[in-house]
Amino acid sequence: MKARKMILLCCVLALFAGRSVEASAEEKSQESLSQKQEERPVLTGEVWQKMTSDEKVAFIWGVGHIVTIEHQSAERYPALKRASVVAKMAEGLTGVPMNTIVDEIDKYYQENPDDLAAPVIEVIWDEMVKPKIKSGVADLPLGQ
Repeated sequence: MKARKMILLCCVLALFAGRSVEASAEEKSQESLSQKQEERPVLTGEVWQKMTSDEKVAFIWGVGHIVTIEHQSAERYPALKRASVVAKMAEGLTGVPMNTIVDEIDKYYQENPDDLAAPVIEVIWDEMVKPKIKSGVADLPLGQ
C-alpha cells in the first residue's frame, strides 16, 4: 500500500512540476512566482512541436494514468473524493481519445505561434477541460 501511495505521489508531482500551488496565506510577489516557474522544467509548446507523435502520445498517456490512479483511489476511498485538479481533468477529458488530445494541442500551438511558451498542461486545461466542466477546482466558479 505504501508503494502505491509513493507512486501516486511521484506521478502527481511529476505532472505538476511546472506549477506551484501556494498553501500559505501569504501572497508571494509575481516576480518571485515567475522565478520559481523558470527554475522548473515545463513541457511547453516549443518542446512539444519538436516531439515525435509517439512522444506526444506517451506524455498524454502519462497524464491519463495519473488521472486514472486518482479516480480509482477516490472510488476505493470515498474520503479522497474532492474537486481537485485531477478530478476536474478526468471530468473534462472523459471519453476523449489520446490522439484527439494530441491533435488539439498541435492545433492550438499552430494557431497560436506566439504562445509557444505556454505549458502543454495549461493548454489541455484551458482548451479542453475548462470548456467541459461545470465548476472549477474546489468547486469554485470557473475563472477563479
